[in-house]
Amino acid sequence: MKNLENLTIHSFRGLQEISLESLGQINLFVGVNNSGKTSVLEAISTYCRPLDPLGWLNTAWRREIKSSRKPQLEALKWLFPQNGTVGEFYQGETHISGDGKFPVRESKAIYREFEGTDPYPDRMESDIEYEETQTVRGAELEMKAKLSESQLSLFDKQQDELSETFQIWENKGFVNRGSSSKIELPVETVTPVSHRIEKLQMESLSKATFHELKQDVIKLLQVMDPGIIDLDVLYDPGGTPRLYINHKQIGRSPLSNFGDGVRRLLYIASTLAKVRGGVLLIDELETAIHTLALQPSLSWLVRACQQMEVQLFATTHSLETVDELLDASETIADLVFYRLYPRESRTKLIRNDWERLKGLREELGKEVRW
Repeated sequence: MKNLENLTIHSFRGLQEISLESLGQINLFVGVNNSGKTSVLEAISTYCRPLDPLGWLNTAWRREIKSSRKPQLEALKWLFPQNGTVGEFYQGETHISGDGKFPVRESKAIYREFEGTDPYPDRMESDIEYEETQTVRGAELEMKAKLSESQLSLFDKQQDELSETFQIWENKGFVNRGSSSKIELPVETVTPVSHRIEKLQMESLSKATFHELKQDVIKLLQVMDPGIIDLDVLYDPGGTPRLYINHKQIGRSPLSNFGDGVRRLLYIASTLAKVRGGVLLIDELETAIHTLALQPSLSWLVRACQQMEVQLFATTHSLETVDELLDASETIADLVFYRLYPRESRTKLIRNDWERLKGLREELGKEVRW
């Protein structure tokens, strides 16, 4: 049984009643711009960490450049369908259900805005009276997870779900107003720009090294550049940690000196180590990878997902990527292909398994992306 066998996104961002049935180990999403592909990945990410507000916030911020991120109140709000307000205050709910080895059966979150007195002001002696009477905008985030019966017994709960409630105030962190319940499936997201953030690269490589996967990462990088010998995190002369690549021709050189393709594959490969037994989400799978490197790169990725029992969900705009992933998954025939397309007020979805997709592409030569 897979971690996620079936998933229905009842409401999340602009998605309504999207059913992902009989999920595979490798799941690929295509569709025109703004059809909801990235939103599907975001919904899966929150479903895997249903009671973790920081996970939700990071999901909300993932599309944005760090220097120009929306405030956390505004960012979280846009994960919810934009069709509910109470007076001037927004209220919305997300709802996702599913089944599989992961014991969460339903994930719900309710976001309610309000205005009130901040119970945790940033006080200075001279400003105590002012701070205590200041009215600020806030929101309550109520998160619920309904579990399989076997999992509920582990929490010794009488009710059929776990819940967490947090308050968020402008320019402040989360305030937990309930008990602490932790249930999550390992999940990581690779965005089209993740590979350009060196801190993320170093964290992922360190994790891969601890899991004895560093040599596998190096072998994948050699698909792009056979001269790559080794990877190290070292302190530069200014005392800042940097990721260096040891190369046959140019010696030890900072990662920033190499192209996007090398950096992209490095990040994907090292991130796999963080989600062994879990879920990997990749937005725009083909980003920065040259067409000639797609076949060996995707073949490696499919094998690695098998070996590490990782369920992959990825989006693409590239027909070459569809074809190469189809070939790469031939040994397991466990590729599921979903095409999303907007119709009137709702997004529709068409599912094709490996055999049908192979027939559409190889026998009929059909365009399957839209």
